[in-house]
Amino acid sequence: MNVLEVSGLTKYYGDSVALDNAGISVGAGVIHAIVGENGAGKSTMVKVLSGMVTPDSGEVKIDGTVLELGVPKVSRSAGVFTAFQELSLLPNLTVAENLLIAELPTRSGVVSRRAVQGQAAKILKEWGVDDLDPGLMVGQLPLSAKQRLELVRTLSHNPKILILDEPTAALPDTDWLFRHVRAARDRGACVLYISHKLAEIGQLCESGTIMRNGKIVGDFNPTNFSHDEIISSMIGRSISMAFPPRVTAIPADAPILLKAIDFEVGNRVRGVDLQVREGEIVGVAGLEGQGQRELFYGLGGASPVTGGIVEVAGTATKVSNPRKALKAGPGIALVPEERKREGIFADLTSVTNISVPALKKLSFAGIIRRGPERKLAMEAGRDAHMPEEYLGRDVGRLSGGNQQKSVLARTNLTGAKILLMFDPTRGIDPSAKLEVYSTLRTSAANGAAVLFYSTEIPELVGLCDRVIVMYHGRAVAEFEGERITEDAIMQAAVGNTSSATAAQGDKS
Repeated sequence: MNVLEVSGLTKYYGDSVALDNAGISVGAGVIHAIVGENGAGKSTMVKVLSGMVTPDSGEVKIDGTVLELGVPKVSRSAGVFTAFQELSLLPNLTVAENLLIAELPTRSGVVSRRAVQGQAAKILKEWGVDDLDPGLMVGQLPLSAKQRLELVRTLSHNPKILILDEPTAALPDTDWLFRHVRAARDRGACVLYISHKLAEIGQLCESGTIMRNGKIVGDFNPTNFSHDEIISSMIGRSISMAFPPRVTAIPADAPILLKAIDFEVGNRVRGVDLQVREGEIVGVAGLEGQGQRELFYGLGGASPVTGGIVEVAGTATKVSNPRKALKAGPGIALVPEERKREGIFADLTSVTNISVPALKKLSFAGIIRRGPERKLAMEAGRDAHMPEEYLGRDVGRLSGGNQQKSVLARTNLTGAKILLMFDPTRGIDPSAKLEVYSTLRTSAANGAAVLFYSTEIPELVGLCDRVIVMYHGRAVAEFEGERITEDAIMQAAVGNTSSATAAQGDKS
């Protein structure tokens, strides 16, 4: 008997169908993949299983017993535990408090902080993440640490049904997670693994289901499948995974729009030199925590610069805050790492999110003219491949891919010609990724200078004209043209620059 049986799940939000008679069956001791575009219904199914959403119809059975739906506590009591893509951690509580939030140890009815931290330290050590300080506020952690904490909090309950929604979107290394997922499977857990990274699915999963428009449209064997066929089933049409080609070569005399000389941000970025020309996409690679985030945030005015010179279109400029960066010369705009926390206004519509840079132009006597606002947002959204029907919805309710498209549309409306793109395809589906690639290539063709960081090396190889590799806060190698290969980038990322072109000399 299958440990999990889902049948006939249907869920409407107004006129939109999120789940359409969806059903799956998975046995104990199986890692089962669920793939589909953003908006295909995966997250809604996860929320139904987790008790966060009540479907309009359908049934879920666990070990043959019908599960009461819409009650998170009941799902947890039945052994269903989920690590969500949009992390459920509370930023104003400590690591320890987040880890033990459901069962805080008390003494005479009062929470014992010493006991909380001690117990949390034991759990973190048991799961191999004892580098996290139990007393730190979660809001102070980098995204990768938050992701690991979310996963530990889920895994530590020894779930019967373990649901992992894009669990490696912010992880620099999958080995730790895969080891624990396989251990859960070997203990008899049913694992639902949701990911856009098909290579991971082929490496980890034993069976798979494809979703599209709320429906189950097919199954596949992860040990023997065609990436192109899976993606075609996901999006309902044939598609090439090729990156959009450059239409014209970058002229040798193309002006340098962004230049950093001996650039420093605290002790995380040290003596970096780089330049990005008009029409060029320059990639930045590196393992987690090598200074990439600080580099981008420093250039975008979101982190304090502690040394060096920034030149914008040939003029030395102080980028002390994002507003000054945006007003500097042709303008610098940063697309940040965490779109949910840093990139969107979740409770406002996509129209409002997109139109923010143009509010002064759209206002008369302090009142926003809604017609012109919608028209402008629609045009910018179209350029970023955002479906028009999503413009009136709260952006926080959209898929990750459409949230990111609203961020890119807003960025285009700023008019900035220097675009700092920090991992803009994190956690979005293959079709949405292609649309982001197209948007970036179009921006470059229209004269933008794009600095592009990605955790996925194939993106850097396929999209960039040059790639700079960071290691211990320095730019240690640079590759161009045919020399941009996955092996060369990875070798430099781990500190082996013997075959690379040194980018920074012997600065100390």
